[in-house]
Amino acid sequence: MSKKLVTPKQEPIGPDAVRDMMIAAQKQIKDRQQEINFTAPPTAAQQRLAELRGRIANQLGNLIPSQIEDRDRPVHVTIDKEGRTIDSMTGEVLQLPSRVPTLKANLRVQKKDVIKQETPKSKLAKEAVIEHPGLDASAVHFDARIGTHAASRNSRPLVFNKKGKYEEIANRQRAKAKLERLQQEISQIAKRTGIAVENQVTIIQPKKFFSELHVPDVEWWDYVIIQQNNYSTITPDANIPPMLTGITRLIEHPIQLKPPFEANKPVLLPIHLTKHEQRKLRRQNRSEVLKEQQEKIRLGLMPPPEPKVKISNLMRVLCSDAVQDPTKIEQYVLNQMAQRIKNHEATNAARKLSAEQRREKKTKRTTEDTTTGVHASVYRVRHLEDAAKRFKVETNCKQLHMTGCVVLCKDINIIVVEGGPKQQKKFRRLMLNRIKWNSTGKNQSHMEDDGNDEQDKEQNKCVLLWQGTVKERSFGEIKFKSCPTENFAREHFRRHGVEHYWDIGHNDSVLDASTY
Repeated sequence: MSKKLVTPKQEPIGPDAVRDMMIAAQKQIKDRQQEINFTAPPTAAQQRLAELRGRIANQLGNLIPSQIEDRDRPVHVTIDKEGRTIDSMTGEVLQLPSRVPTLKANLRVQKKDVIKQETPKSKLAKEAVIEHPGLDASAVHFDARIGTHAASRNSRPLVFNKKGKYEEIANRQRAKAKLERLQQEISQIAKRTGIAVENQVTIIQPKKFFSELHVPDVEWWDYVIIQQNNYSTITPDANIPPMLTGITRLIEHPIQLKPPFEANKPVLLPIHLTKHEQRKLRRQNRSEVLKEQQEKIRLGLMPPPEPKVKISNLMRVLCSDAVQDPTKIEQYVLNQMAQRIKNHEATNAARKLSAEQRREKKTKRTTEDTTTGVHASVYRVRHLEDAAKRFKVETNCKQLHMTGCVVLCKDINIIVVEGGPKQQKKFRRLMLNRIKWNSTGKNQSHMEDDGNDEQDKEQNKCVLLWQGTVKERSFGEIKFKSCPTENFAREHFRRHGVEHYWDIGHNDSVLDASTY
């Protein structure tokens, strides 16, 4: 029979045995490391902790006294003649420990005094290197001031706000809220009236503050140099000078140009004389001319004029000649009177202007110089179906030698005129005062039906939307343009480069419709 192998029963290992095994293993590892002189490299956290400990020890070494040696026996002290503390047994001079602050508040004050003794530059460099281990303090472009914080908060003085500061802020906020409310109402009205998206009302946006602006990744003046969308290429080792091509130390002064609206000649104010001054000036001029003629006659440069004979002074001027031959003298006087009338009429005819000259004079009187700037005005009329009113607008514009256009659209009739200040003044008086826009013509009143009472209730009116100065004319001779849609009218103004005229009229019509 074969014998069975009997294995001894293993007992379970307890926690105490495991701890003893771990301690023995760690001891063997330390002994092995000491045999081979092995030292583990310190980690980054250990290096930083060691630097901080060394720095604190250097700064506070003078404040904290050295550790006092423990004595096995009590010390018997006395004071000698010089006031020093000595050991009564050995006569050794003893150094008693001084009291040091233990509160954190007192330790902070001492630490600040020690830190202030350091130079600011070296202190900032050390702090920057400790906070950011990857920085090189010896680099050319290294600035220790960036990324560091002050040791303590600077004291701020008491600042008093000016009177009305917060009232102004509150008023600005109320105005902004009112503007937003108005914009919301306008958008709702525009949606109800079916205005297209591309013809939305141009709304004045509130002024943005600097804090609300978006900060770009790269400034436009830097983009010209680095040609990148960020500052990642700017490093301490980057070669900056090649990027500065074309930039010199010379200062370029731009050429000063004359403004386009500055008059070439100084404007002289005309002098207006009164009636009495005009008569006096005329008498003086005539007397000077008469004196000049008398001087020429006296010098023999011109013959003396014949006596001015009339029937009334015939006997007084001719005397005996009139008695000898009265018929001959009478005929002589009549011929002289007829010659004077003929000369007078010839002089008047020579001074009289021809038809072409009169036309030029009238045109010159109404035409103004617009080389330094053109005055423009924009009007809006609700209804312009009356032919008589359209005729008045067109005829007066042509008579005043003004340019512009009239765009006819549903409930938005825009009239644009361009000319000088005097022309604008006369045309503005025509549009706002002379023409009665609510009155209807005879033919139109008979053609209207009684069912159009709602349209009659709407008061037709003319509104001056804008007037100002532009550089040059945008239109030619005034013409009427009928536009079936708003897009068509907007395109007409866009072709002439004055699309904003339509925006002004369109916005005013939407606001006017909201009041009804």
